[in-house]
Amino acid sequence: MTRGSRLAVSVLIAGGCAPWSPGSGAATPPASRGAQPGAPPDADVARNRVSLTLEQDFGLVHGDDVCGEEAQLSGGFACFRSNGTQYHGTPLRGDGAGADGAYPATTRLLAGFDRVVSESWTLGLRAGLVLAGGGPRPDGAEAPEFLPFHGEARATYWLGASPLAGPGWRWGVFFGGGIAQVDAAWRVLVDEDTSRPPAASQPSNPSSQTLDAYKKAGTGFVGGGAAAACAFSRSSAFFLNLRLMQLFPSSGTVVAPEIGYEHGF
Repeated sequence: MTRGSRLAVSVLIAGGCAPWSPGSGAATPPASRGAQPGAPPDADVARNRVSLTLEQDFGLVHGDDVCGEEAQLSGGFACFRSNGTQYHGTPLRGDGAGADGAYPATTRLLAGFDRVVSESWTLGLRAGLVLAGGGPRPDGAEAPEFLPFHGEARATYWLGASPLAGPGWRWGVFFGGGIAQVDAAWRVLVDEDTSRPPAASQPSNPSSQTLDAYKKAGTGFVGGGAAAACAFSRSSAFFLNLRLMQLFPSSGTVVAPEIGYEHGF
């Protein structure tokens, strides 16, 4: 074993996150805890768990002419000028004012509660607020304000025998759904179609300008992902999750990494 690998193993063991191996002392093997597959949770398991999660959303966006009238009326896009007003001009079609990639979106803080319901399953709820990234309200009497609240029900399956009974790494998969809005944002350069008369409500558009574009998705969602947790004891763990969300009725796909802390009791 190289010096670097010995140091990495020592750090993991000191942190309580080394996988179990005979004589390691990092985690008691399942046989010594008396757990049987399919049995109720061990007495040592902290069955109630509260958590605090920081989540960063990234919108997977594809679209052409996102600042055109059709895209803004029915495509879930909205573009805003530098003075904060929504753009209502006539852009040249195919001028490159589109989107194709992953764009930074909303940042949210979530508080959670999970209940251990079997050896490998937890069921829980998440609620929280958007800290940053919500876009401005589009024009129109029926256009809603940005939804800053997040509410979610989640089920998680943890892999392995008695995965919640002691310190060490644990891995799982989860799925859930709820309510949320995700606004992905980027900047686009729009060239005005000067062969068309300007919009009566906005005659002052220059021949070329940079706009703030948003893809607004939500306010319902379903999704799932992968979970990894480093448990330092039966009642404390840091975790890192990666999930994929599909939002509706304003359609959108979002990748959302999560990092947080969990305490059991």
